[in-house]
Amino acid sequence: MNKLIIILITSWTIHLSFAQDYTFSNHNIVPFSLNPSLAGNANALRLGLNYRQQWLMLGNNYHTARISYDQNFYKQMCSIGVAYAYDNMANGIYQTNEFSLVYAHTIRLKEFYFIRLGLQGSMFMNYLGQNKLTFGDQYDPATRAPLPNTIEAIETDHRSFFDFSFGGSFIIENLLSVGGAVYHIAEPNNGFSKLEDNTLKRKFTVHANFVRDLEFKKGFFGRQELSGNYFFANAAYQQQDNFKLAYAGAGLAFDPLLFGISVKNDLESVNTLGFMLGAQFKGIQFYYIYDLFTSKKKNGSWSHEISLIYIYKKHENYPCPITYW
Repeated sequence: MNKLIIILITSWTIHLSFAQDYTFSNHNIVPFSLNPSLAGNANALRLGLNYRQQWLMLGNNYHTARISYDQNFYKQMCSIGVAYAYDNMANGIYQTNEFSLVYAHTIRLKEFYFIRLGLQGSMFMNYLGQNKLTFGDQYDPATRAPLPNTIEAIETDHRSFFDFSFGGSFIIENLLSVGGAVYHIAEPNNGFSKLEDNTLKRKFTVHANFVRDLEFKKGFFGRQELSGNYFFANAAYQQQDNFKLAYAGAGLAFDPLLFGISVKNDLESVNTLGFMLGAQFKGIQFYYIYDLFTSKKKNGSWSHEISLIYIYKKHENYPCPITYW
C-alpha cells in the first residue's frame, strides 16, 4: 500500500502542469506569509518560527517549516522582512527551499489610517529524490516484481529560479485590515520533466482581519488602544489555477491565553475545522493548531502546527495586536 501511495504521489509531482504553494492552517500567525505588505505590521522587531506536519499516518507525510524576521522603521515609514521556508513532501522525494526578501512601505492617510504596499523577491531551490522514485512501469504486470528501468524521462533533479510577488493593504490601526496580493507574477518555469510545460502559476489572495478590544469604551471607530483582552476574526481566500481555498476564523484573547476556531473549505464542502490554543508572556507567543479533517471525500488528513513568535517593542505595555486568527 505504501509503495502504491508513493507511485501516485510521485506521478503527481513529476507530471502536474503546475506546482502548488504550501499552505499553513493559520496564515495570520505566520508573519507576512499571506501578503508582502504585512511585513512589519507588528510595529516592532518580530522573529517567527512555524512548523506544520501532515499525513502522519502514512510514511510519506508532509513537513513544512518557516523562519522569519521582520521589523518596522516608524520614522522612515517602511518595513523589511526576510524568510526561509522548507517544504518536504513524501519523505524527501520532493523538497522546496524558498528564500524571501520583503520591503513594505507605509502611506499615512490620516491619524490611525494607512495604506501599506509590499514587494517580495524570492529564490527557489527545489530538489527531487530520484533514488527514492518507483514508477508504475517498473513493476512486472504478472508477478508485480520490481524492474530496474522506466520510460519516464527526468531532465534534472534540481531547479533554481527567482520569483516576485506584490501586495497591498488598507489598515485602521488595531481595528481592521483589508488587503490582497499576487504571488509568482512572472509564472516561472518549475519542475523536473518537460520544464517548459511546468510553471508556477500565479496565486491570488484577498483577506480581511478585525480586532475589537473588550476593554475599549470610546466608540467603535475611535482610537483603538489594544489591551490584553480582545475579540478577533478574519477571512481569506486564495486561488492558484484550479486550486481554491477559503477560510474564516474567530477567537478570544484573555491575557495571557488565546483561543480560536476556524473553518477551511474548497467552496464545495467543509474540509477542515481548526482549533487554536495560544499563550503570551513578555513578548513571547506560542501557538498550537490542530486541524480536524471533516470532508466526506476522504481525500485529506489531520495535521499539527506549532508557532513560536518573539516580539520586541520599546515603551509599550502591549507589544502587538497579537494575532489575527
